[in-house]
Amino acid sequence: MQSLFEQLKIEKTYELLFPEKKKGLAVIWLYERVKNGEFEHGIFRERDIHRAFEAVSFLEHKPIRLQWGTYTAYILELQEFYLIYNDENQTYMFTDFGFQICDKIYRLISQRFNPTFIEITCAELYERLKIAITNEQIKNWLTVDLFKSQTLLLEQVDYLNQQIDRSVTALSEKAKRRQETLLVALQEIEKQIDTIRQQNKELRAAFRETDRMNDILISHPVRDDSEEIDDLISEAILYFEGIHLRLAMIDSRIDKIQPKIKQFFASLNRDIFNSKVEKFLYFLLEKSQVADKQIQFPIPYKETIQLADSSPTFISVDRPENLFPQKHKPRFEYKKDPQKEQEAHRKGHVQMIRQIHIQWWLEYIRQKSLETNTIHLSEIFFNILEKHNNDLQLAIQIIDQSIKKYKEDPHWEIQINTNKNINNPNSKHIISDIWMKRK
Repeated sequence: MQSLFEQLKIEKTYELLFPEKKKGLAVIWLYERVKNGEFEHGIFRERDIHRAFEAVSFLEHKPIRLQWGTYTAYILELQEFYLIYNDENQTYMFTDFGFQICDKIYRLISQRFNPTFIEITCAELYERLKIAITNEQIKNWLTVDLFKSQTLLLEQVDYLNQQIDRSVTALSEKAKRRQETLLVALQEIEKQIDTIRQQNKELRAAFRETDRMNDILISHPVRDDSEEIDDLISEAILYFEGIHLRLAMIDSRIDKIQPKIKQFFASLNRDIFNSKVEKFLYFLLEKSQVADKQIQFPIPYKETIQLADSSPTFISVDRPENLFPQKHKPRFEYKKDPQKEQEAHRKGHVQMIRQIHIQWWLEYIRQKSLETNTIHLSEIFFNILEKHNNDLQLAIQIIDQSIKKYKEDPHWEIQINTNKNINNPNSKHIISDIWMKRK
């Protein structure tokens, strides 16, 4: 069977799945009227599709009335994945794929932050998982209950990521319009970033049931009975861990942005900051571009830039090519080794899973630090071994990173008693007695 990439390379397949702008907007025009009940039972006629294309053409500066043949060609293309045609009464309706795509777009653009929805959904999933005992029950939970909620749960996390992007973009837009000073614009953006951080905390609390679901899934007895169910459970565990990883990434993005805003505030409050500097900053914000995550400043800059320090003088010496010809080294051609490539991909995947596990346990320890004044790291060490097939290296990495992190924390102290060894009847390993205690 061909890979998805190879299938999408086939001529017109990609274009039929992701139609160009005018066709896509026409689909959205029809979708909105299906949603608001204008088309009874979601059924519409060819003339309605023509109206949709005419509405799209009027968005341009010079509306264009397309030929009948062009409309027919567009409609035939949309019938491939987006529309169903009924020969008997010559009507159209959306395919399930087409309607779901439009629904997804609608939720992404119009949704609002709603941690209560997440909390209720996760609580319902947890209650259903608790009573899922047999192979059939756990399979139904994984393929029906969890599957229905997966996209909706992740959309809330993606919403916060989009809010960060919009806040940063808003700063540039406000600077370009110059309706207010940079200082006021920065203050508004900082408030928005603070709100997003608070929303991220609320979302973490709403997702707390996922930790309990993870615990049930990791040790569920049906994993030994069916390889298919074991694979489904592994996917669900990775899904929950992926949610926590995304939430941690949002915090990380905010941690990178906020210090830069505060640093900018400090610069704006200095006496040296005057109208000329502000004018120059506006110029940079308007003319600079971002390419490959690097800022490309406007070049050439026709006006004179005076530097406080004098520039050093360098002597340039030409190297005549005829006197000093360069010797070209032969190119070494590397031969592809499919086995090595496969092994490299496998190792990369294993490392990625390991990093997800590390992030999950560090977040678990952080959550416990908010709820209690003492944490027994030695006990957590054995919990990690039990849930990850006695992976000693993983357990050591997590405990070591926790010790390093909380040693530097002014609110916590690490106590290690090397004279006392802790063991566990389910493990052959031992560890010193290690505690985290609030100061």
